[in-house]
Amino acid sequence: MVQSNRLSHAILFCEENGGGAFALASALAQYVNCRDRKETDSCGVCSSCHKYGKLIHPDLHFAFPVSTGKDLSDSEKKAPISDYFLRQFRELAVSNPYFTEQDLYEAIGIEAKNSNISVNESKRIFDKLSLRAAEGTYKVMIIFLPEKMNADAANKLLKIIEEPPVRTLFLLISHNPERILKTIRSRCQRIDLKPLSTQERISAGAVQDNPLMREKITAILDASLRRSIADIFPLWEDLAEAGREQQKEFCLYAESFLRKIFLASCGMETLAEPVEEERALINEFAGRIRKDSYEMVLKAFDKVLSDIGSNVNSKLVFCDLCNYLLLTL
Repeated sequence: MVQSNRLSHAILFCEENGGGAFALASALAQYVNCRDRKETDSCGVCSSCHKYGKLIHPDLHFAFPVSTGKDLSDSEKKAPISDYFLRQFRELAVSNPYFTEQDLYEAIGIEAKNSNISVNESKRIFDKLSLRAAEGTYKVMIIFLPEKMNADAANKLLKIIEEPPVRTLFLLISHNPERILKTIRSRCQRIDLKPLSTQERISAGAVQDNPLMREKITAILDASLRRSIADIFPLWEDLAEAGREQQKEFCLYAESFLRKIFLASCGMETLAEPVEEERALINEFAGRIRKDSYEMVLKAFDKVLSDIGSNVNSKLVFCDLCNYLLLTL
């Protein structure tokens, strides 16, 4: 698109959580502003590339979901924006450009809070992009999870996407594009990224083992299979006390873990692509869980995700889930 001079001013990258869209978006931003770019990549050595490598180029801007954090001042807590968390964001993105949504919340210290992109953020985006480019050819705004915008923020952003300043590039990264304002989606060129294989994620340094989540789901599965109410009671209470984003992360990990068990039970462990630390547990549970229960259990976890998003009481949600698992597995 760059070489044919057909680069859209707004591109929507759609990915699975941690699928590499940020790595691609930042590489594209670096490429269009490189002072000596090659046919297929930026040079990597000019002053612009060095700044992009550290995500500190003055024409590179970021917006992402935030909430109040303990390190913010009283005035900042009233209207938190991405600028207040840029140091933590850059450290995360430079060390792992394949970061997940939960990685972001943990890095900026808001993992227990409901986050969003507010109208104050949209105003800040408008202010930044109204200025002339400081050094580069393009001013670039990377928006991580635009589906987290509230209605006021989305409508304000729509105005600048409809009539962007000259040489401005919007790069949006979404996990749920259907939740983005339709009029914003219609003004973006959409690019869907295929899911990375486990080996590709390992090679990119994107796979992070999660022993805590694995310990929780295996304990719940084991207690459910043994029909042990006494053992499962403290487990769901512990989940109910966690933050909403951690609860979502647990459900997503549990669903992935269960799919791997199902594939292993069907003799397709290669397709399951477990990390080494999961392999023995997956094979163990593959021999203990009935094949006709997987669909029902996965639907139960989907319901929990929906309830968490709707702010249903966590104790009721996880008590109901564990009771269901006791009866179903």
